[in-house]
This record gives sequence, structure tokens and C-alpha cells, in this order.
Amino acid sequence: MLSTEELKNYVYSEIWTKLGDVSCGNLFFCEGTDNSVEGTYIFAKNNEYHILFTEKGKVRSDIVTNEKREVLWNVIEIFSTNIIMNFAICNREKGKDFRRAFFAKEKEIFSLFGKDFEKRKDEEIQEILKRNPYNDI
Repeated sequence: MLSTEELKNYVYSEIWTKLGDVSCGNLFFCEGTDNSVEGTYIFAKNNEYHILFTEKGKVRSDIVTNEKREVLWNVIEIFSTNIIMNFAICNREKGKDFRRAFFAKEKEIFSLFGKDFEKRKDEEIQEILKRNPYNDI
């Protein structure tokens, strides 16, 4: 089990190695509570990792895991959102569902972090498309 500081170093090393020097202003590697500044708090406590989301002075969720890769997954979700959205906006095709470019870039980014992340993201996207298929015009 890594300390909060070691976890921070691990996450940032992975992110910066694969995505470059990206940043996220509302990501904190310290314990968060109600009344904390809005954002995501990642910390190690009682031999568990916490990924805690605060909004409007309240803790909205607290994901607890023993896996540092699960922490990395959640951080990639946060860091990659703007990259993926900008790509999808700039590369959308007329008459095609916007999600085609979005999902393609999302899969590309997650695959940088290993086959396990690529497979998991692909399964997640396939599940979304089962419920809500592409809507091309």
C-alpha cells in the first residue's frame, strides 16, 4: 500500500509519461471532507485508497479501493475529459454521431495505459452503445 504522497507520484508519473504535462486544477492528493473545496480528493487511509468527490460543500461519493490502478483509472477519467472533448469537437463528421470521435479518442488514450485499461474502456463503451446505439443521420 502506497502512502498518499507515493500514490500521487505514481499517478502523475503515469499520466505525464503517457499524456504529457497535463493538469487538473481541482484534483487534490489529501484528505477531503464536507466543506472542502469542490474537487476530487485522493488519499490513502486505513490501508485503503479513497477517491472522494466533493461538490457544494458535501461529499458526493467516496470510492474505496485497494488497487492503485483503480485510482489511476479514475484520474485518467478526470484528466482526459478535456482532451477527448476537444478532439471530438474538432474531428466530428457531418451526419455522424458525435460520440464516434469521442469514443475513438477515449479508447486511444486508455490504451496507452495497458491492455487491461483498453479492454475495460472498450467494454464500457460497448455497454453504452447497447443501451444507446450511434445515431447517424
